[in-house]
Amino acid sequence: MEDKKSIVHLQKEKLNINEIIEAVISPSCGAVSTFIGTTRDNFEAKKVLKLEYEAYEPMALKEMSSICRKIRDQWNVEHIAIFHRLGEVPVSESSIAIAISSPHRQDSLQAVQFAIDTVKSSVPIWKKEIYEDAGSDSQWKENKEWNNVVVKSKSRFSGRVKVEADPREVQVTVSSQELMRRIDAFISRKREQNNMFNIQEFCSHRNLRDDDETSCARVDAILIPRKDSKSHVKVHRVFNAHGPQTMNPSALRTPELLGSPEAPNPALDERLSGPERFLMIDKPVPTDIYQRIKNIEDRIRFLESLSPEYKHFFMLGAAGGQDRPQKPVRKRTFSSAELDTKLVELEEKYAKKVK
Repeated sequence: MEDKKSIVHLQKEKLNINEIIEAVISPSCGAVSTFIGTTRDNFEAKKVLKLEYEAYEPMALKEMSSICRKIRDQWNVEHIAIFHRLGEVPVSESSIAIAISSPHRQDSLQAVQFAIDTVKSSVPIWKKEIYEDAGSDSQWKENKEWNNVVVKSKSRFSGRVKVEADPREVQVTVSSQELMRRIDAFISRKREQNNMFNIQEFCSHRNLRDDDETSCARVDAILIPRKDSKSHVKVHRVFNAHGPQTMNPSALRTPELLGSPEAPNPALDERLSGPERFLMIDKPVPTDIYQRIKNIEDRIRFLESLSPEYKHFFMLGAAGGQDRPQKPVRKRTFSSAELDTKLVELEEKYAKKVK
């Protein structure tokens, strides 16, 4: 049984496709898949005469060998050959040839696809297009799939950006030494507060200002069991008389949302629904608050134009009788005999009128 071969090569001579294919043929394989890349004669309406390839050869060969190992990890293949041409490659000549043999065609086809994509994306080979038009400058082309780009980190001293700020927006205008002193003082104060809190919680028998050099809070600490709690710290239940938790969620919205005519609150909707029902405004009503108020005003003007006297009637009623307190009226209850008497009297009056 022959050993599996991985052949990678960079050359300036013309590629011999038949020799590359014969190098991967194996008696145990039923398929040989190949990919041949050639130079085309055009690029974006420009006539291409030839391509020039350059490579960092040690790194390119190392990367091509790594591609062969990746192929063997994924597919059952026998021999692999990857040949790439350097220097000038005229139109219609081959620039790259890949041949892979495998017992079954599916493995070699997928492996060839992976090989050419990976070569384009990871092997450090560059090409330059030479155009027929003398006015068109030749261009070095980079592979669109290339992803091994090394970005050089810039030194923090290479360039400083000057930021101009409005002096009115600067809240602290002190030197760096004073600023650091304030930060250190803040940290010291917070540490002192934490120490005092720990003494209150775990060393309640000890004076806060008692500086005993022979002991410390860690030694004097006493674990006090807390009722209905496994915590070492006393848990306080807080009753919020006012605050966000006691407010209606709709009141927590921003003023823009509250003032938006598209988002009316329930109180306004209820106050507008009453006049709309009384004025018999057709449903559905618009969602815009101001449009609903406008519809109510238009309806009132329309009714006033039909019967102007109602306007004065309502004005007199509002100015006079509605503000005076009304005495409760007690309704009288009639018996059946009294009702019969009333009916007889009405019949007699009606008979007299008929005569």
